[in-house]
Amino acid sequence: MQRRSFLSLAAIVPLLGITTPISEELALPVELRGGRFFALPRLATGGTFACWLDTDGGGFVFAHAVQRLSLQTRLDGISRLAQLPRFDPTHGVPPLVRDGGELPIFDPKDSDAADPVLQGFDAQLGGSWFADRVWRFDFQRGAMSLRLSALPPALANLPLAFDGVYPRTTVTIAGETLAMSLDIAASVVLASGSGTTVSATSFVPRSTFERWHSEHPEWPVERSVSTLPGVDSIVVPEVRAGTAVFSRVAFTTRPGDDVFAGSELAGKLGANAYAGRIVTIDYPNARLRVD
Repeated sequence: MQRRSFLSLAAIVPLLGITTPISEELALPVELRGGRFFALPRLATGGTFACWLDTDGGGFVFAHAVQRLSLQTRLDGISRLAQLPRFDPTHGVPPLVRDGGELPIFDPKDSDAADPVLQGFDAQLGGSWFADRVWRFDFQRGAMSLRLSALPPALANLPLAFDGVYPRTTVTIAGETLAMSLDIAASVVLASGSGTTVSATSFVPRSTFERWHSEHPEWPVERSVSTLPGVDSIVVPEVRAGTAVFSRVAFTTRPGDDVFAGSELAGKLGANAYAGRIVTIDYPNARLRVD
């Protein structure tokens, strides 16, 4: 593991209230909501500070959380930035180690303010938080930990590359090789008789969706599955990546392919693909394992 990572880990241990002997992993306070991970660190003043975890996002803190907790802020050009609050050292999460430990402040307006995906948490922790560390996501038990050592090369069983701090892998679907991001925060708002449900999903551009449907009419398709217009779902029977096989993965479209703007990715492999699996991502060494 790179020296920077070791130094980051050395700084984390006392912040989390860990004393020797140090175990191989540090368990984090998390829970699964609709198949997606949220960290729930305890504030030093009491209460929790819920954080949506997003391997494919930059991270932000809501303006309402900044105001509620009187967080330290500063202006950087036209952007307002905030420090995270102080956490209880016995029930916290690792600090931000990039971007000066700051996150952009997000004040949702109009449709964003009413978006069910953006409700029920205080901040999003993204690439600047995950970078330079090794993480273990247990989607079966709803548990997550920070590894204190590198993932051994022999244990990596999926290809892994990075676009900056955002992890990418290569998958094979029906004989076609496709580049996809690892997006554990990918979400869809499903319409139901009693209202709406936010659930983990994987994303695919509209053109790929329609091509798959044309070439594989036996793959299950549902139209208009969301409260948003034009969101359809297709279930891919098998997705292969390295030696891992993901079965019956639902890919949904997005209005106007908005999550693919400026990207050449063929898709985003979300937490629904990893349900019941254990995923280990070694950022410093670009290694990935799925059990």
